[in-house]
Amino acid sequence: MRVFGMTCDDCVRTVSEGLKEGGASEIFVSLKNGTASAVVDDSMIKPDDLSRLPVFSEKSHYRAQVRKVE
Repeated sequence: MRVFGMTCDDCVRTVSEGLKEGGASEIFVSLKNGTASAVVDDSMIKPDDLSRLPVFSEKSHYRAQVRKVE
């Protein structure tokens, strides 16, 4: 996924924790590339729903766009 709004290592940590709380595992977030990848159990959360997690809500300054699902 593409992640917008990250500017530092704390942002990477916050996005990673938000994805983990949303049910994702094997999370990799790149500040340099503005991307994140994760493994999800689609019986718990659909990949397209990741961009709707609280870490990407209107109250957060992070935004996400799912770009590829494998």
